[in-house]
Amino acid sequence: MNFTLRELGSSLSRNKTMTISLVVTMSVSLVLVALGLLIQAQTERTEQYFGEKLQLQVSLCTDGSRSDTCIGGAASDEQKQAVQEALNDNPEVKSFEVRTAEENYEAARQTFGQSDTGRKQLEVLSPENFPESYFVTLKDPQEFEGVMSQVSGMDGVNSVLSLKDLLGPLFTALDKLKWAAIGTSLLLVLAAILQVSNTIRMTAHARRREISIMRYVGASSWHIQLPFLLESLLAALISAALAAAGLAAFTGFVVYGFLRDKLGTFTTWVRWQEAIVVMGWTTILALLLALVPTLIMTRKYLDV
Repeated sequence: MNFTLRELGSSLSRNKTMTISLVVTMSVSLVLVALGLLIQAQTERTEQYFGEKLQLQVSLCTDGSRSDTCIGGAASDEQKQAVQEALNDNPEVKSFEVRTAEENYEAARQTFGQSDTGRKQLEVLSPENFPESYFVTLKDPQEFEGVMSQVSGMDGVNSVLSLKDLLGPLFTALDKLKWAAIGTSLLLVLAAILQVSNTIRMTAHARRREISIMRYVGASSWHIQLPFLLESLLAALISAALAAAGLAAFTGFVVYGFLRDKLGTFTTWVRWQEAIVVMGWTTILALLLALVPTLIMTRKYLDV
């Protein structure tokens, strides 16, 4: 082990610039992969919050509604029944889900509770301030005008909102950001693999006499490969730690410091739990990126 550690120290000293370059490249690629995974988690959270196939949200009247169709105050049972029958009979409607006032209040608590301002607003609200809503899925997302015109004028209906128009650009932007991050990271991953290969080739050439002597005296293949594996393992762990630090900074300053505070009323944002899971996956990826090419290239260049 002492011999292996000395060989590792000698190799790191000899290939200092190559090792630093490898760590930087791997760190940047891992950060981009982590951001792509975090954006994917955010997309799933947003879709879950609003509904993956949601096209329309029909909100009924409450006692505080000011719409012309809410003159009588909160929607009566007869008015609710009439709206449900209209949705059931409309050929453009595939299905709809009823969300009670209590469920809307709980959803608002999850969203508004992400910021101090939102929590203060919730202090003066109760489930009675929230309407009963119908979340409508259409057979054709592009054909929603007929349902909107039919339902929006009914007594007891406060508003009809097309969530696809509202959320479509957001999902498109999140998807493009995710694939841009992952696509760029793949190029950097390829560069990291090539750097691993080049580092091993140069190290093997510089130590060719030592390796020949070790092979001559009967050293095992693992004994010859171990310093190279430890060097790659060390670079992978440092890269993973730097990537985790970068992701933690993004989560702390961007997500918790800005998005949850300033845009917390729009959707639920990713939490530290999702960030920690992503850190674990990027660490596994870092180990694979370092160790698998090292095993392959040492067998090629060291002939073990």
